[in-house]
Amino acid sequence: MRLLLAFLLPLVCLGAAAQSPQQSATPNLAGKVELVEGDVTVHDRAKKPRKVAVGDTILEGEGIVTGKDGELHLNMEDGGFIAVRPNTKMRIVAYQAQGDEGDKGVFSLLQGTFRSVTGWIGRFNPRSYQVRTPTATIGVRGTDHEPLVIPQGSKEGEPGSYDKVNVGGSFIQTQHGSVDVKPNQAAFVPLHGRPVPRVLPQVPQFFRATRHEAIIAARHDAIHKVLDQRRDERRKVFQEKKSLLEKQKTERQKLQQDRKRQWQENRQKRQPEQGLHQREDREKRQAGAEERRKRIEDRREMRQPERDGRGRDRDHGPRGGGRGRD
Repeated sequence: MRLLLAFLLPLVCLGAAAQSPQQSATPNLAGKVELVEGDVTVHDRAKKPRKVAVGDTILEGEGIVTGKDGELHLNMEDGGFIAVRPNTKMRIVAYQAQGDEGDKGVFSLLQGTFRSVTGWIGRFNPRSYQVRTPTATIGVRGTDHEPLVIPQGSKEGEPGSYDKVNVGGSFIQTQHGSVDVKPNQAAFVPLHGRPVPRVLPQVPQFFRATRHEAIIAARHDAIHKVLDQRRDERRKVFQEKKSLLEKQKTERQKLQQDRKRQWQENRQKRQPEQGLHQREDREKRQAGAEERRKRIEDRREMRQPERDGRGRDRDHGPRGGGRGRD
């Protein structure tokens, strides 16, 4: 149960991350399906299961589960190759293959096994290639190897993490130490007790070949013959893409600057016109006020004689009447 939670919890976290704004970007392409047989299910970052066919893509962050008759072969983006065996639960934790120092391949293996012929990540960025198991971390030095995990309760053998090397070399490490694994050797870290890595005296019999083993074995030489060329081609593609993005960014910035400059020029042109209009409006208002003032004064002057006449009538009229009565 603990191992199952260890496998599902990262998928849950990745699913939640996929829904967040920070993780809205499309995950990197990890590989393409070359062969699929039997019961094979792929879980995306939101834990949604799907069946796959030849030619389908597998993305960074996705999990792979095979049944007792299931097998899945992947052509990886760094030119490598992975054959996922039956009864396996694994996940591509992180993956990038752009042909530069940022390339990486991190895999989580909970149960079962897969055979990996590493591509240019294993050759040029070996520290960025890891296989994480419940008890150990497996690294490579450009290799063809088979990590394997036997869970608690299995009858295959002692529970724990194993790694077998076919070509090249690997190492398996825990907090208690590390051992190098050479061709035709296998190393082991137990699930219980002190997890100290050790090289086994012989390769366990549960490392069994499948009916496609001859095809897989032939892939190593074919892959490494063209690995440098493929890496250079991939680097060129991403450099061209990066240059195009930078050019587009520069063009957008220039367009924004041109728009800002045009806006400022238009504003400067409008300012004198606005000042002229404001002066004209002010002069019109002043002229209107002056005209109204003159009209008011004219009306006052026109009414002044009338008021003077009425005043004289009031002054002389009553006195004359009084004298007449006397």
